[in-house]
Amino acid sequence: MTPDPVPPDDEALVQGLRGSRQLEDAPEHLIQRALALWRTATPAPQRASSAPGLLRRLSATLRLDSATTSPLALGLRAQASSSTRQLLFFSEGRDIDVRISPFSSPGGRQWRITGQVLGPDASGVAELRHGDVVRSVPWSELAEFSFAEVGAGRCTLVLRGGDWEIELPPIDVPV
Repeated sequence: MTPDPVPPDDEALVQGLRGSRQLEDAPEHLIQRALALWRTATPAPQRASSAPGLLRRLSATLRLDSATTSPLALGLRAQASSSTRQLLFFSEGRDIDVRISPFSSPGGRQWRITGQVLGPDASGVAELRHGDVVRSVPWSELAEFSFAEVGAGRCTLVLRGGDWEIELPPIDVPV
């Protein structure tokens, strides 16, 4: 007959559980590979056809306009901010997110136009043409830009990076 096993004490159980929860480190070569993904991207090579000092004019395609899309297609999150209009454009490896939202102003109903360029470019300038008024702002470190106190009417947004320029299709700002 075998003797009954001695039950482990609480301290031994705690140590055993702690030891089982420790994770192994990833291999060094995988860590270095992941870090390399986050390093600053090198600028795209210049095309042979572009001369130094000239801007390449790129066209942008409208992919989404929340004013013309069913609220059900945009999902639950979009319904909460129905007063904000979202426009998504695409141009040569860049996604451009533009939003038009109400801006409270003592002079009446105004709008704020904000946006972000998602792509390989780290810096640039956004220019808003609204009637005879032209305003420009540099992008933030996250490639974001913002124009406040924009009145109703048709406006044009032009984005410039290192050697390119994109003029987005005209945007109608509501009354």
